[in-house]
Amino acid sequence: MKKLYRILGIVLLSTGLASCDGFLETNPSASVSDSDVFTTVNGAQAALNGAYYQLFYGDGGAGRSDDWGYTTQLMTFSADGEDLIVWGGWYCFDYNMWGHTRGDIFKASCMWIYWYRLVNNCNSIIAYVDDSYGDQAAKDHIKGQALALRGFAYFNLVRLYQHTYSVAKDMPGVPVYTEPTSDQTPGKGRGTVQDVYDQILADFTAAEKLLEGFSRAGEKNLIDRDVVRCFLAQTYLTMENWSKAAEYAHMVNEVYPLTSNDDYYSGFNNANTPSWIWCQYQNDEDNLGDYSPFAMWANWIAPRDGNSGWTFQCFFLADSFTALFEDSDIRKGQFFRTWDMIDCSTKFYDASDLRGEIVYLREEEMLLTEAEALARQGKTTDAAALLNELQDLRGATKTDGTVENILIERRKELYGEGLDWYDMKRNRKPLVRGSNHYVAGGDVQIPADSWRFVYQIPNSEIVNNPEMDSAFWPVGDQNPFEGVCTF
Repeated sequence: MKKLYRILGIVLLSTGLASCDGFLETNPSASVSDSDVFTTVNGAQAALNGAYYQLFYGDGGAGRSDDWGYTTQLMTFSADGEDLIVWGGWYCFDYNMWGHTRGDIFKASCMWIYWYRLVNNCNSIIAYVDDSYGDQAAKDHIKGQALALRGFAYFNLVRLYQHTYSVAKDMPGVPVYTEPTSDQTPGKGRGTVQDVYDQILADFTAAEKLLEGFSRAGEKNLIDRDVVRCFLAQTYLTMENWSKAAEYAHMVNEVYPLTSNDDYYSGFNNANTPSWIWCQYQNDEDNLGDYSPFAMWANWIAPRDGNSGWTFQCFFLADSFTALFEDSDIRKGQFFRTWDMIDCSTKFYDASDLRGEIVYLREEEMLLTEAEALARQGKTTDAAALLNELQDLRGATKTDGTVENILIERRKELYGEGLDWYDMKRNRKPLVRGSNHYVAGGDVQIPADSWRFVYQIPNSEIVNNPEMDSAFWPVGDQNPFEGVCTF
């Protein structure tokens, strides 16, 4: 029955993309009759399963190698930062900042379509699930997950296509759609960043209430109330609402343990790891194939347990990053020098078939989120207590609970997990690469608040949406590509 639900959901998603006319990016049409799909709670569950499938696998199953779901974006965000070095493979395009944020390059359009397709499918679930026949608690839980997915989509959209909230809340955001759309639906304008965050908070807050009592029965790919609270902690941290960020992160910290050192060494491929909060499953039928993290990290050079897994040998670590780790730090034991010139890591390792589970959220992010939020309120003693708990476990020297110390520990603990791009933007940091970084295609040293950190609106959206002005901001709706923003 679960397989049937997933297939029905995929049918709903694929038919929802049947039209290429009108405002394709923000308004995928829905050819499947809403009344047919949402007659029963089972039909609503099928639509929700389809939304999850699109989140995890994107459009890669249709042969689009540029879109293999959320995991692809997480690897992009890591490659865009300071700590990874990318040799070979498509991620060199992102790593070298060759123009992937331009509106006429596929990446800007790919991400736009990906997130708005998810929004539209969630809008249908939210609009019609209440009228379906079935148990009320089941309907509430389906609606809560759909609201969480929609809020998560808008949270990513607004961070991708504009500067961070603290300086850009009055600047143009992204169009907000809360009702199901078709190719006849009029387009909407960008509104403001504040408008988008208002919708994000409304979605997450409603989802948190509706998911009370929901048990995902060990299926960590589903969104439960703890995952929503992680989303709220991330959102409030980005908004610099430090007290709320600490509050929501603390709720999760009371539920999940830290990753043990043994689990940290196990290859980050097992959803049963107690510290994992949200993740993606893979199996022989549904998997990312050669587009998973296990295929990108160059960890074949340092075989583990007598096995040597195949990889593309793309992802390495910069000397400036590995130098942050002391010899006593257990995480340093994952690094291996190769070719006498560069470090590789076995953090993400699955030697057998690259089908391991992929982590999206784990407890350490929430601990460091609470610590940072406390430090920014001047509560450095409380922040240090949390920070030192992690440092003691990993064998690192304890430091004071200052913001910069916490941000360094965040890089050390969570590298490769897709936080680099958004952390750089919200903290308004420049991209500074030195050490042994491999640079092709020119200088990639980029100042803070550069427009290079913001994706342009896809050209097709600008052309097809009459509510979009093609002139560059602040005159029109298109984000500049070059230069530093003056707020």
